[in-house]
Amino acid sequence: MTAQLEYQKQAWPGGRPVVQSQGGESVVINPPAQPLTEEQMDALYDLPFTRIWHPKYDSQGGIAALKPVQFSITTHRGCFGGCSFCSIYFHQGKEISSRSISSVLREAEQIAAHPDFKGTIQDVGGPTANMYGMRCANKKMCRWSSCIHPSICKHLTADHRQAIKLLRALLNWADKQNRRVRLYVASGIRHDLALVSQEYLSLLTGHFVGGHLKAAPEHFCGSVLDLMNKPHFEVFEEFEKQFSELSRRAGKKQYLVPYFISGHPGCRPQDALKLTEYLVARNWRPRQVQDFVPIPLALATAMYVSGRSPSGKKIHIPQGITEKKLQMALLQYYDRRNWKQIENFLSSQGKHQLLARIRHAQIRAGRKRK
Repeated sequence: MTAQLEYQKQAWPGGRPVVQSQGGESVVINPPAQPLTEEQMDALYDLPFTRIWHPKYDSQGGIAALKPVQFSITTHRGCFGGCSFCSIYFHQGKEISSRSISSVLREAEQIAAHPDFKGTIQDVGGPTANMYGMRCANKKMCRWSSCIHPSICKHLTADHRQAIKLLRALLNWADKQNRRVRLYVASGIRHDLALVSQEYLSLLTGHFVGGHLKAAPEHFCGSVLDLMNKPHFEVFEEFEKQFSELSRRAGKKQYLVPYFISGHPGCRPQDALKLTEYLVARNWRPRQVQDFVPIPLALATAMYVSGRSPSGKKIHIPQGITEKKLQMALLQYYDRRNWKQIENFLSSQGKHQLLARIRHAQIRAGRKRK
């Protein structure tokens, strides 16, 4: 736990390797690499990528996973969100390395000229799409893993000006094409950050959402969200409210696709139940869910191993197949395969009315599948 927390401090600039003894050997973990400059980013993405799989896969029918991202544009690297379960911070750093607008437009031109291009640029984004062009104005070394939790840092330029310029430039480019070109932001945005700019949200909902927009509230309970380094749920509800209103003004029917995590360190079965109660009340049936997996370097992994929060407080750790399956089943309450497990748990909690509503939802979902 100590080595894990120490590594959290090894941000660029000034980070140092962390050495940990393990089984008679040593594990050496280097700090994130120095961020690329705009010129370096432009040079990298100006390389002549083919956007097709290697010919050796032709006999196997190609690679199906390439199609959803074949004509997407990476605008930047890095993420300063600092989510405790995520390791992007360690791979790409928390400092944002953005491409120039001219570089992004050049790639759009190359995509439009590709023989397989059908008119849709599937994504314009990065690890977090609305962090493009943002940077820290503080020149001193910073040891915070997140620039926006528990609140947005005063040194962060979080005004979305560069992102707005980029999206408007892409719209202008698309208008000049000989055929209709659709542009989407599909890689997901940080909803608490997006609330900073009404102009950005309006531009996004009016032109860059293909019916659905990914957002990641992750959970419902404040105590769990605090351990995730995520904003409380009322922030997501405010974002949902504004997204719906701006979509209505744009004359579009658009929906949010919320992501949730089950079994995160600190999440008790009672916390998972509170999330389920909210989902059932809203008639939400989330598909974008995942069971927490401890991955190397992430702060949540240290919590999982130690059983303690970063402050040293003992926390509940969901472990074992039974509880892990229960928390995932509660998220996917509408799946009839989860009925027996949910029934046993809710009966023990005296939640008979909720149980009846879930059973009704499962029966309806089964009829739709038929």
